[in-house]
Amino acid sequence: MVLMTSPSRPTLPPPQLPYPATIVEALLLRASGPDATRPVFTAPGDGGERLGQLTAAELLGRVRATAAALRRVGGPGDRVVVPALPGLDLPVGFLACLYAGRIAVPAPPLRTGTRTTDRADRLAVIEKDCAPVAVLVPAAQESLQGHPGPARIAVSQSPTAEDVPPAPCALDPKAIALLQYTSGSTSGPRGVIVGHGNLVANQVTLRDRCEVDSGTTVVSWLPFFHDMGLCTGVVLPLVSGAAAVTMEPATFVRDPMVWLRAIEAEGDVFAAAPDFAYELCVRRIPPQERRRVDLSTWRVAANGAEPVRAETLRRFADAFRPSFFRMEVFSPGYGLAECTLSVTLSRPLYEAPVRRYDRDALARGAAVPAVSPETAVEPVGCGAPMADVRMRVVDPETRRPLPEGSVGEIWVDSPGNCLGYWGREAESPQVFAARLDGEDPDAAGADLGSTYVRTGDLECVEGGEPSERDPEILARAVRAAGIAVARALPAPVSVFAVARNQVPRTTSGKTRRRDCAKDVRAGRLPPLAQWSSR
Repeated sequence: MVLMTSPSRPTLPPPQLPYPATIVEALLLRASGPDATRPVFTAPGDGGERLGQLTAAELLGRVRATAAALRRVGGPGDRVVVPALPGLDLPVGFLACLYAGRIAVPAPPLRTGTRTTDRADRLAVIEKDCAPVAVLVPAAQESLQGHPGPARIAVSQSPTAEDVPPAPCALDPKAIALLQYTSGSTSGPRGVIVGHGNLVANQVTLRDRCEVDSGTTVVSWLPFFHDMGLCTGVVLPLVSGAAAVTMEPATFVRDPMVWLRAIEAEGDVFAAAPDFAYELCVRRIPPQERRRVDLSTWRVAANGAEPVRAETLRRFADAFRPSFFRMEVFSPGYGLAECTLSVTLSRPLYEAPVRRYDRDALARGAAVPAVSPETAVEPVGCGAPMADVRMRVVDPETRRPLPEGSVGEIWVDSPGNCLGYWGREAESPQVFAARLDGEDPDAAGADLGSTYVRTGDLECVEGGEPSERDPEILARAVRAAGIAVARALPAPVSVFAVARNQVPRTTSGKTRRRDCAKDVRAGRLPPLAQWSSR
């Protein structure tokens, strides 16, 4: 069960920032703009050392070269498997598929030995299901020839000198971008058909909800063949102007401190992980090591992809309090591949609500406060729906909406709703085109005639969020910060809190401090709260 919070009054509209129609257009814009020479992707090694880095211009050059090789195999709309590739090969290969007009199919690493594994079996199922014409491989395997099955295309290590324009479908938001295969935990893996427009729309809403911009760094170890890893590690940086530091999943598992040190090294960090990762940090990192890392730059710690446990949030926040981590940095959320990724997310820097409900009452479909600790469960609030997302709690038997406080199936209507399952024409409408009982398909109005994705997950909606931060709380926080600085500096101190995305920055994302002072004095940067020791 997932607990959601719904706003009790209208929330502020998201920033109206321009965004491209497709991820390929985002790459072209970034590579030709003032940030062309800024790093987009950085790959650290097992010890945190830098293995490689790509600027936007360098990324586009390698994407074009790989796309040119892909165009020699098959045609537009053909599928290309993009397995988990080392270093920076994955974002290059994935974007090259889209640039060439091919449909990317993220997949687990290729089998290197003769032993059969679950991942090898999964890859075989994927290949049988979507019939790819090619599989991307690292440049080191470029000489591999005569391999049975789809062609092996090496990811280019250098840019091409020829002019390689993007395929027309690479700039069409209605075209298919990729097949995101589900985990297959309850049935065989199914390829979710994700459109170019789905990718951009979903990650733009995440960008706006979390205020990710050119001054932000996305730090991730998530595997790219999972939707959360691909969307937040590749798509989000390109549609937001942010940089990305992406490491191998095995690096995190071997030493979670590599992930935390990478967060410490950046100035404004968005990092997402499933619940188990935060628990692993607590268990694997001893107290003396926690005191040696500064996590004060971690602004958004998204928690999703599996049930969010209240105990995990408390344990991590308590364990890393000496590292300057705060509980309100956690942003629990809910999403699924069928909706591209994000459906809900807690507002950053607002502590997620935790409620105690009666276990037996929940089983009967009602959210009733627990009266005894022995019968209590603690669902964590996973936030309000993202912008432009409509969510219903529905009785799965009657297909009728349920009132707030009832437990039912989540139905989602959003720009991120995908197009169906690959090759499953009979099953797809049941999941991707569900209608509430009694609705007229031809009726007008915001709530009528809509189709929904049936998630199969249960939830309840309860409570609300305040749409703006309490000004008294903000004033107290600014005063406390000012006093702390004034005690450390033998000079007058003034502290101002201003709206995010309003501070003037250089093209590399650094704060233009003198311009800030001028703008405050001139009234062009109005403070939300201020304190001075003068």
